[in-house]
Amino acid sequence: MIQKSAGIVVAKVNAEELHEEQLEKAVQEYDVSLKEQGINIRVFGKEQMRNVRKFLLQKMVERELLHQEAVKKKIKITSKEINQVMDESEKHYPSRQEFLDDILKDGQTMETYKERLAYDMLINKLIAKRYEQRKKGFSGVEIRQFYQDNPQRFAQPESVNIGHILLKISPDADEKEWDNAKKKLRELRERKEDFRKLAKKYSECDSAKEGGDLGFHARGQLYPPLELAASKLKINEVSSPVVSREGVHLVKFYERRPQGFIPNYDEIKDYVEKVLKTEHAQKIYQDYVDELREKAKIKLYES
Repeated sequence: MIQKSAGIVVAKVNAEELHEEQLEKAVQEYDVSLKEQGINIRVFGKEQMRNVRKFLLQKMVERELLHQEAVKKKIKITSKEINQVMDESEKHYPSRQEFLDDILKDGQTMETYKERLAYDMLINKLIAKRYEQRKKGFSGVEIRQFYQDNPQRFAQPESVNIGHILLKISPDADEKEWDNAKKKLRELRERKEDFRKLAKKYSECDSAKEGGDLGFHARGQLYPPLELAASKLKINEVSSPVVSREGVHLVKFYERRPQGFIPNYDEIKDYVEKVLKTEHAQKIYQDYVDELREKAKIKLYES
């Protein structure tokens, strides 16, 4: 159980109290996650902030319900499991010191960090067990029916389909090497041969085996020099040599799809199945939380 400092009680879940300090920390973490999406929480009005706090408090209540259920079911988290998760997390930092600086910020100790980690891991283990008990497989007919019943779920932003031929150049190469690469690509462009065959033969990108095809990409998803080149091309037109930090490219523009385009089922069936399974998992989770709520005594004090 997470140690909770004395203070203003914002909710009570059965016999367990949730405090203002915990809610404020949840708000801070929500603020950080929004900033990563380019949203500043400070522009929110009072009513919007109240709604944010209510939402986060409900999430806190949900997790406390799940934690209590995990404890009741005698689910355990070992020190070895905690250390394994910490080791995996540390790999995302340049150094161990930076990892420690991050997890121990705001006055948090290693003990409180591990307590909080164990709290979350216990909930995740409980949810995983519930999912394994309730999950189901979906037939091809069910997946296709889901696609047909929810076409707008699969509408896509405006996107372009391009291919390229890349000649890689070392960053420390001299100007002559860059000029030679550009010259070679201009010669390939003048051949007027099938672009995909040329890509398979000459491109030094992993996409060469696919004939240089990069597939459909929405605005902002392509490497900027390629996106800029594609924006200036007509259908089936090939660019002049395009310079990037990787080397020199020829870009061919194949197709543009408008905003809201819904791909053919066969093209995205794997994605459709993923969405269906995700929705199924979310329903299992929500049904579980609702079941626990019905049996619990919950009191909210946050206005």
